[in-house]
Amino acid sequence: MNSTTTPRGTKLARMTAGAIVAAAALVGSLLMPIAATSAVTPLPDGLTQETAAASCWEVKQNHPQSADGIYWLVTPSLVAPEQFYCDQTTAGGGWVLIGRGREGWKEGYNGLRTPAQVRNTPSGTDAFQPAQLPAKTVDALLNGGRVDALTDGIRLRRATDTAGTAWQEARFTLTQRDRWAWTFGAEHRVKNYSFDGAAGSGGNTNNFGSNNLQRRVVFSEQASHNYINGWAYGASTPGSTATTSYLWSPSGQGYARPFTQVFLRPQLKVADLDFGTIPASGTAASTLAAIPESNAMNTVWGVSGFANGSSGELNTEVAEFGEVGGKVFVGGNFRYVQRTEAGADQVGQPYLAAFDVNTGEWASTFRPQLNGQVKAIVGLADGRVAIGGQFSTVNGTPQAGIAFLDATTGQLSGWQVTAEHRATGSVPYVRDLDVQGNFLYVAGAFTHLTAVGSTTSASSWNGGRINLTTGRPDTGWNAFLNGTSVAVDASDAGDRAYFSGYFKMKQTTSTPSAAAIQTATGAPLVDPLWVPKFSKASIDASGNYSGNIWQLGVTEAGGKVWLGGSEHSLIAYDRNTFERVGGSITKAGGDFQTVEHNASLVVGGCHCGHWVYQDAYTWDNVGTGWTQADKINLMGAWNAQTGKYVAEWSPVVQARAGYGAWGTFFDSTGVLWTGGDFSRSVRSGEVPQWSGGFIRFAPRDAIAPTTPGAITATPGNGGTEASLTWGASTDAGGVTYEVIRGNRVIASTTSATYTVPITEDPTSYFVRARDAAGNRSASTAAFIAEPAPESALTFIENGASWSWRYSSDALPAAWSSTAFDDSAWSVGKGLFGRGVASATTNIDPNNLTTKPISAQFRNEFQVQNALTVVNGKVSVIANDGVALYLNGVELGRVRMPAGTVGLSTYANGVVSHTSAAANRVTFDVPQGVLVDGTNVLAASVHANYRSTPDLSFDLAFTAERGQAPAAPNAVTDLTGTSTIDSVTLNWTAPTGGTAPQSYVIRRGGQQVGTTDAATTAFTETGLTASTAYDYSVVAVGIGGLTSAPATAQVSTTTPPAENEVPVTIENGSTWSWRYSADALPVNWNAVTFDASAWSTGQGLLARGVAAAATNVDPANLSPKPLSAQFRHTFTVVDAADVEDGTVTLIADDGVVVYLNGVELGRANLGTGALTQNSYATAAPRATTAGANRVTFTVPANLLVEGDNVISASVHANYRTTPDLSFDLALSMLRG
Repeated sequence: MNSTTTPRGTKLARMTAGAIVAAAALVGSLLMPIAATSAVTPLPDGLTQETAAASCWEVKQNHPQSADGIYWLVTPSLVAPEQFYCDQTTAGGGWVLIGRGREGWKEGYNGLRTPAQVRNTPSGTDAFQPAQLPAKTVDALLNGGRVDALTDGIRLRRATDTAGTAWQEARFTLTQRDRWAWTFGAEHRVKNYSFDGAAGSGGNTNNFGSNNLQRRVVFSEQASHNYINGWAYGASTPGSTATTSYLWSPSGQGYARPFTQVFLRPQLKVADLDFGTIPASGTAASTLAAIPESNAMNTVWGVSGFANGSSGELNTEVAEFGEVGGKVFVGGNFRYVQRTEAGADQVGQPYLAAFDVNTGEWASTFRPQLNGQVKAIVGLADGRVAIGGQFSTVNGTPQAGIAFLDATTGQLSGWQVTAEHRATGSVPYVRDLDVQGNFLYVAGAFTHLTAVGSTTSASSWNGGRINLTTGRPDTGWNAFLNGTSVAVDASDAGDRAYFSGYFKMKQTTSTPSAAAIQTATGAPLVDPLWVPKFSKASIDASGNYSGNIWQLGVTEAGGKVWLGGSEHSLIAYDRNTFERVGGSITKAGGDFQTVEHNASLVVGGCHCGHWVYQDAYTWDNVGTGWTQADKINLMGAWNAQTGKYVAEWSPVVQARAGYGAWGTFFDSTGVLWTGGDFSRSVRSGEVPQWSGGFIRFAPRDAIAPTTPGAITATPGNGGTEASLTWGASTDAGGVTYEVIRGNRVIASTTSATYTVPITEDPTSYFVRARDAAGNRSASTAAFIAEPAPESALTFIENGASWSWRYSSDALPAAWSSTAFDDSAWSVGKGLFGRGVASATTNIDPNNLTTKPISAQFRNEFQVQNALTVVNGKVSVIANDGVALYLNGVELGRVRMPAGTVGLSTYANGVVSHTSAAANRVTFDVPQGVLVDGTNVLAASVHANYRSTPDLSFDLAFTAERGQAPAAPNAVTDLTGTSTIDSVTLNWTAPTGGTAPQSYVIRRGGQQVGTTDAATTAFTETGLTASTAYDYSVVAVGIGGLTSAPATAQVSTTTPPAENEVPVTIENGSTWSWRYSADALPVNWNAVTFDASAWSTGQGLLARGVAAAATNVDPANLSPKPLSAQFRHTFTVVDAADVEDGTVTLIADDGVVVYLNGVELGRANLGTGALTQNSYATAAPRATTAGANRVTFTVPANLLVEGDNVISASVHANYRTTPDLSFDLALSMLRG
């Protein structure tokens, strides 16, 4: 794409500037909260995420022609736009569909099936299976508004005939309802209703209307209808079980469940809603409350059978859990452990078993043998596990009621304490255990705790404690309750312990069913006295209670004491005053049997299966003062701080006899274990599974994804758009990115790039990540997209047209240069790719069987006043690797190896298109590298492996128009030194001004050399002695601009006379040599020896040495000669003036050196005469010998006038030595 700064009318046209995007933190004016953009936007139509409306009603108001269908809606509570089905026809339109189906509606808070099923299949027989939006989503559609404030109430569109050709319009409003709940089977009071316009009032949502035909709504599970719910007609309206019938009921029954659509019509407008403000720093992270998942974990093992032969509610399969040593211990009345409902891998292990805390696998080494139920378990700090129950023996040893076991084997371990019940005919029965500090608190039916093997026995009437340091029961602490205690919770504060159960008194003080006892010696009651209130009880004149008041579960959490038990109640009391501060009643069915807590969550187990009424305190008439009615199913959770029911935790489970949860436990990983007579659960994907006795629930994801990387942008569509990209966020699962414009989410995308328009007004953008659970990361800082200034340049934009090739044919020469003719190449627009659905140009339309490793791209563009182009940036999608070239010179590479890049060079990293597009690579284009006129940017994109699933490329090149640089200042301090045949120049780099990029050196006006900017010296050799030379040095800057020259004249020196030169032989000199097994020639080292038949070569001379200049064994002789000989002839003038010197040489392996036939010395050789086959006495490697050369003195009197010979014989230590090497240097000065 062409890009210049001249008007369109010229051949070199100036491109419209692209978007400038800058981090808000860098823009001073943006360091204030940013409200919505001031740009005028069209009225929301709901057709795109960016034009989402606040309601179906707003769509219809803004665009009356809108038809029924799917629209995008957004409110501050929804946070991000979502799609919903809108009825834009009935009664003026504006209705949002929140649920539809025939029989099988559910009352859970989280709805049923998926929002996509609700909107995509709003009607027809495929919609018979009910789908309901989560209550949280419905509330968000109301933006937190009250349900009872809806002008049009709740709308039911119900089929009135089996063919689905006739329909009824029903409306009803509620007397008091703040948030949405699907529990229409509960006692929500109806204010007004109408059926096809016929009005009425009164009733509850489970049954209201004016007749028993079709002017009635019955939302109730009925045994006659297999407990399958729906928006039923009256008793006199029958249906059919036919799969196509729009009215369903069992044969011969009324109360037909019609296909029903549920609509609401909130009247919200985007302009009226407060989306808040976002500071320039961005949004903070937000996470979900830490609660268990509603879906059960996969069943790994379960339990079955009844070890004591009884199956009643006090003999459920599982009753309690505990943990120590990486195992969770499960206790109860089960007989077997097994993998499946059918009994796979079944093993008899009655009453107590252990399972791996992480995997759920059965721990087969833990095999205790008991003779009665286990009702209490707790792990101890010393690694043992304490258990309590109805047993009297452990592994054949008498051990009544309580025992301490080895957590690996199940054997009795360490000191022991037993429970005793000294009343005639009674047996001890431990129901609960709790550790606090140094004590183990015990609840149950017993009178004494006795240390085994000791005389220590403590009176502990239905409650006591054991000192865990001494292993002795505490004789100074007796709960002294007059009936069985079922649960004990020792406060984390350490000051008290709570007991609940069947007792009425502590000693002489009335403490009906619950007591708070100090941990101080003597076990006094806490002041003020805790006197619980009961949901269905009366007190006679003597203060005696009548009715069922027993309490089975107690725990302290959130500054409250939670007490659950008979007649369906779970009540919270203030810890300090014991005033009642909250509570819930379950109806129908539902005594609470266990109450536990973990952090800020209280979990209660019950035999309840319908509704839980918040802030209700009486049963069975819950009255009208309750605030919420939510679904509960054998267990529920409450917020320990607020006391409110956590409706979001809504597991779907079944129990064998409906006894529900009798034990709940949070393990060290946060997993919730619930136990009782459970038989079924539902895991993720609405998949039912067998659950034998207990169910595990993983903690819900409550961790936000990491913050996405900073936003960058590249221009597109002639500067009217910008493609925002950002660094990827990480999370345990995948993430969706929310793009925020101003203060509102305008898009959700799984791609880390999004295209936005450039408007007249600067617009702020943020990006954050959302995981599948709904946790949101902190957002990026504000990013400003605005029209580019006049100085902005776009040479190539995203989606530009390129010449390209994707072929295994050899790369043409100079393909990246400006001179190359690419007219035979294909032409297309970015995005380019193969295996990329969003690609504009498919570079592999024929789906080649053998994929080329690389693809090449060329873009020719024009530049004017090139030296004024500054801040050039190339942003590229590099999938997998890319090398970029500007005018034939490499600009940079990413995920590519070093060295020459060829057609089949593999990328050295692999990346997907999604990741590459989200993490574009930016290269700087230095000022001065562009040229006036035609420029070419070329790219070679490479795969990491031939079958990589995708390959992609797109690129944007932006810059700014700046000032042309000035020429560099001149160098200073230019000086020269010389030798006989060389000149060395030195200078000082210019100070100030434009920095040089290089220097050019000239002699006599002709260039003789260059240096880089860091090198301020230059040496020229091969000059004539005793000659004056004129030099100049210029600094070269950006674009080839040069400084004024600095000059200097330097003369070479006069050479010395021959008799003034030292006698030297340099390393690397030329030698005559032989490497032969033949005998040494006579006088081979003498001056007179004729070596003309020998080979010649330069040092280093060697065999087996890669760095050798001369290989002395080119024929690779076998066997190898043991030695090699070397001779070098040199001439000496005025030998009498030469002083003694030294010779330094390599001894590899051994060496002897001679001057004019006289030995100067030897190394690694034995004494005496040497022959061709003399062995060296050592075997150094060439590298060692080269680093440790030997030196011998050279007497000057051995020299003769004229020719002299220095010679050496090199010997191996053994014939197959891996290397043999030689080089030598001689130095003798003159006096």
